[in-house]
Amino acid sequence: MKKNILNALGVFALVLSMTSCDKTEGPLYQGPEDKISFMSGTTSLAMESGVLEIPVGRTSTAGDLSVPVTLTATGAGYTDVFQVAGPVEFKAGEGKAYAKINYGDFSKIDPSTLSVSAVGTDVRAGLAFPISLNIDDKNISYSNIKKININASNILTFEDLGTTKLDSKGGWEGAVLDVKIQKAQGANVYKVVNPFGGGSFAFMIKSDGKTLTFPNQVIYNHPDYGPVSMTNVTGTVSGKTVTINVAGYNVSAGSFGSGVEIITLP
Repeated sequence: MKKNILNALGVFALVLSMTSCDKTEGPLYQGPEDKISFMSGTTSLAMESGVLEIPVGRTSTAGDLSVPVTLTATGAGYTDVFQVAGPVEFKAGEGKAYAKINYGDFSKIDPSTLSVSAVGTDVRAGLAFPISLNIDDKNISYSNIKKININASNILTFEDLGTTKLDSKGGWEGAVLDVKIQKAQGANVYKVVNPFGGGSFAFMIKSDGKTLTFPNQVIYNHPDYGPVSMTNVTGTVSGKTVTINVAGYNVSAGSFGSGVEIITLP
């Protein structure tokens, strides 16, 4: 009998608790007004229109609200190219607004990476620029996401520069070739179009005008050993001459050895 009474009381308590949960008076979150927070700690954004937009939430929708944010970056010159457009502006009734970052000529700075991926015998190239936005402690809400790390990246568009000389006498071809060369819009990234018949390759001249960035890339498809990659490449730039030092023309079974490719820029 006692057990039945206890069971009945338990069911009643459960129903009562569920009823009270279903009926909510006012907003679920009650906190200080006029405080803001980012909605996540990290994000990746495509660089397409000259502006990056990052969502920001606030604790109350009453009235207009304007709150500043700051931009930081470890890359040299990044804060000259990437700049906050102004404070985050909320209109009355809005719980979400956007921090806006304008960016300019990113050929003046060095990206964190030059990424390349093969597309048939062509190559797709992109750049990445890590930056951060910050909210001052006095303006942060209980959500407490006061910093967001942003990986701003883009896929490069290339334009034809015509033909040039590729001196491969000490490299893969063993001869001097006339090759088609392209340059990326807004970046010091060049593409040599399919010089050896097995794939294009891309490289970047850093902002100092002397240093080369050259990821490992497939440049030939050997009939017996399969894809041949230019690996562990270093290089120098002197005027219009780009010297590419290839540590190894490698295949899955081993290496054909090292070599040097010399390109004259148009």
